[in-house]
Formats: sequence, C-alpha cells, structure tokens
Amino acid sequence: MRSRPTRQPAVRRLPWAATLLRGPSVIASPAWRAAITAAILAGAVCTVGSGVIHLYLWGESNGYRAIPNIGPLFLAQAISAIAIGVLTAAARRLAVVLAAVGLLAATAVGLVITIEVGLLGFRETWSAPYASTSLYDEIAGAVLLLIAAGALARPRATRPGPSPVSGQVART
Repeated sequence: MRSRPTRQPAVRRLPWAATLLRGPSVIASPAWRAAITAAILAGAVCTVGSGVIHLYLWGESNGYRAIPNIGPLFLAQAISAIAIGVLTAAARRLAVVLAAVGLLAATAVGLVITIEVGLLGFRETWSAPYASTSLYDEIAGAVLLLIAAGALARPRATRPGPSPVSGQVART
C-alpha cells in the first residue's frame, strides 16, 4: 500500500499587509526616495501642528474645554494628532501615513461642518482663532501625505530586496 504524501497547509499570504509596512526604502531612485521621505516628514510636522493648535485652543482660559462635547473632542484630537504625527515621522510606513491622512482629513471636514452647519449643538465661525490656519495646515499635511502614500503603495516603486513580511525577494 502506498502512502500519500501529506500536504502542508498553504501559508496564507497577505499582500496588503506587506504593502502597509512599506517605507521609503522600497523606492529605487535615491532622489525620489528623499523627496517622499521629505513629504512624509513635512506631513508629520503638519499633523503635530494641528494637534498643537487644538491643544492650545483647548487649554486657553476661555478655551474650548468649557464647551460641552466639543471640549473633549479638541483634547482627543490634540493628543491623537501629536502622537500620530510623531509616529509618522519615526516609522515612515504606509499604514501610519494613511492614519495621519485620515486624522487630518477628518479634522478638516469637522471644522468645515462646525462652521457651515454646526456640530453637536455648537457652531463656529471662520473668524475664530486659528480656524483658517488649522484648515490650511490640515489640508497641506493631508496632500503631502497622500502623495507619499501613493508613492509607497505603487507596485512599480519597489526595488529588489526582502519583503518585511515574507522575507522573500521582490520581483521587478
């Protein structure tokens, strides 16, 4: 009687996980890699800047902390933006870059909604301190980080080297 060879269960590969772990090192061109790294760092500075603005506005003597519902949101945004901005600069990985983009976009949309229609019973104006500055900062940071995310996510942007997930050499 012949015994059948046992099959090893197929290892489930998650290509999206490897993509989310990409950093600027996967970009072949040194000039393009430097430009994308600079965009990530500039976007991280904008993310931290947004957090600092919100923390400042929350902490003022007549600040946003006194406004029900909005005060805690300002503090949460400040802490989140500072933490994600620092992590973005330190890690420079696609997943963290996308998290920073999401935070900046959500903050900008929240500001516009609060000004145009109101949010949670509170309505802001464009003349509020740092409203325009915050919006420009968030849009600039999101655009820079989206450009970097696009470069990191592109399959053509990779160069041969071991994958951070599988350890296999990428094909170009």
